[in-house]
Amino acid sequence: MHVYKELSFVGNKPGLDSLAKNIYTVFPMNWIKPKRNQMLKDYILADYVGDQAPHAEVSIYYGKDTWRDGYVKVCNIVPLQKNQLTIEEYNQLLDLFYNDIAKVYGQTHDDIKVVGPSSGRFNPLDYISESALNKLTLFCNAANKSTGSSHPCDEERWFDFICQTVDDGRVFDYDTLSKFLQDEEYWGKKEKEF
Repeated sequence: MHVYKELSFVGNKPGLDSLAKNIYTVFPMNWIKPKRNQMLKDYILADYVGDQAPHAEVSIYYGKDTWRDGYVKVCNIVPLQKNQLTIEEYNQLLDLFYNDIAKVYGQTHDDIKVVGPSSGRFNPLDYISESALNKLTLFCNAANKSTGSSHPCDEERWFDFICQTVDDGRVFDYDTLSKFLQDEEYWGKKEKEF
């Protein structure tokens, strides 16, 4: 299962202030600083106009008191010539931004540490504990799939998984759990009669 990669810049207030002002000095030919827009004044923006990926705008929010978190991150990549990017296109653009700009900036500015990009592959252990994953796997492998009706043991195993995530304080959001349970790369192909 593919997921959106993440990329962060870690630093103190002077370092992050410098990033917001000086990141544009390392832009190569395929990247441009867009014209200022009052509505986007709290964003660090970079428009990709090369030919290796769709034209898009990378945005990093750096508004009021953001520096208190000690980091800023790429919060969105918006296509400039189409309605929506696929996860693969988004990740490709983030990798281009990292290689062309973020890595160069991090190597030339000691006050900022570049973290990422994260993996574009879903890892359930980023969301839940190994114990919870084992309980979910037990539920998935043992669930009554032949009749479509639930069995009391199915319910017990499902609640074991849910309770474990709550006990761990690490809970899947519904969307992620739903996609993960349907991920044939992780769980294998469904049987024909399923």
